[in-house]
Amino acid sequence: MLTIYPPREELADLLVTGPFADALRVAIQVRGLSLERLQHRLKVRGTPISVTALSYWQSGRRRPERPESLMALAQLEDVLGLPEAALSRLLGPPRPRGRSRRRELSERTAWDGSGLVLTAQHDRVDVAPCGGVRAVRSRQVLQATAAGVDRWILCQETGSSQPALTAVRACRVGRVARERTNGVLVAELLFDEPISPGETAAIEYELIYPHPTVEHTHFRRFAERVHDYVLEIKFPAESPPASCEQFASGPAGTEMYGGARPAPVDSWGYAHAAALDFGPGLYGMRWTVAANASGSSTHGK
Repeated sequence: MLTIYPPREELADLLVTGPFADALRVAIQVRGLSLERLQHRLKVRGTPISVTALSYWQSGRRRPERPESLMALAQLEDVLGLPEAALSRLLGPPRPRGRSRRRELSERTAWDGSGLVLTAQHDRVDVAPCGGVRAVRSRQVLQATAAGVDRWILCQETGSSQPALTAVRACRVGRVARERTNGVLVAELLFDEPISPGETAAIEYELIYPHPTVEHTHFRRFAERVHDYVLEIKFPAESPPASCEQFASGPAGTEMYGGARPAPVDSWGYAHAAALDFGPGLYGMRWTVAANASGSSTHGK
């Protein structure tokens, strides 16, 4: 009997939009491995996990939360041929348990950050002389679709670095969860006041890296359409890039706008890209370092 697996386009879409369980289930189907074979391969890699746990993960009944489960998930991504953190970034923050979980479910606004739509975002990225990112300041405009919404859930891919998160304007930092193995930061940004349906909140926050990142790129994944996205890259006056370009891809990973396009750097050391009514998909910029700059001279992923 011939088994027909879901198309890879469906998997690419789920890796952008989630949810985690659906993305995992389709990734397993596309790879064509049984849960027993996956369990065996994970055991060989030193991260044993039960078939029951794998079944629960792909059905949505449970999700990996313990350190050993997250380590197994990192190996599972590799076994399935997925990019690093492709699944773990879809997890969101840990679920509370026991009485704390019941108390959490009774709160007016949940930790999942529902009830908000991102309408506009502006990222300014400060680049170090070596070409790595040393800080990202973000401004967001969010519109409520439910009553009493009082927080936004930030989910940021940070790589191997662990940046410090600072609230700059109209918000404060609440709970923070860091998945260090795959470099994902999840945090609450609490508004000054709850907002009602149709109302907006404009917040600003900053991520400062203790050391410049090794990646020479910055991008955003948008699960839903965003009306306005602006990305600015600020290069040091003494270390302009050898090249800089903007790129975008749709939910299935296909290139948009005819592929990557050059992004000129102005006399102030800035390059910028702007997208209107974009998403779902990925939008970003990448650059190469001049040969005489300190650090690596290759751009990131």
